Amino acid sequence: MVANRLKLADRLDRILVYKKDLEGFARISREDFRANRERQYAVLHAMQSAIEAAIETASHIVSADRLGAPPDHAGLFDLLESHKVLSSDLAARMRGMARFRNRIVHLYWSVDLELVYEYLQTRLGDFDEYARAIRTYLDRPAAAGGAS
Repeated sequence: MVANRLKLADRLDRILVYKKDLEGFARISREDFRANRERQYAVLHAMQSAIEAAIETASHIVSADRLGAPPDHAGLFDLLESHKVLSSDLAARMRGMARFRNRIVHLYWSVDLELVYEYLQTRLGDFDEYARAIRTYLDRPAAAGGAS
């Protein structure tokens, strides 16, 4: 089975919309971010949503192309790495994001706001790189078969 191009395009579009929103928040000073809980909640929600769209994209490819059964969300990126969809470096960063998403969702009371701000300042480009890698995957001859 070949991955559904329309579904993947939708997820990539969502990732980039959330990333654009996060870029707006990245202009906020560290002090203003720390002082405003509403901004913190908005940033956490946009980060969680962008990461979840990346996880959904990875999950769809892994399932459609029968790449294996990952033990968790981070394992999806292992499979994409082992099948040359993602570089080792990008796969490692995406695994970190999947784990970061778990902290946001399951351990929100202990989310380190300094780490959130650091991600906001330094990691948004990972979403662009991920989207490019998925588009490259879609352009492969084996993936060009259709929209299952």
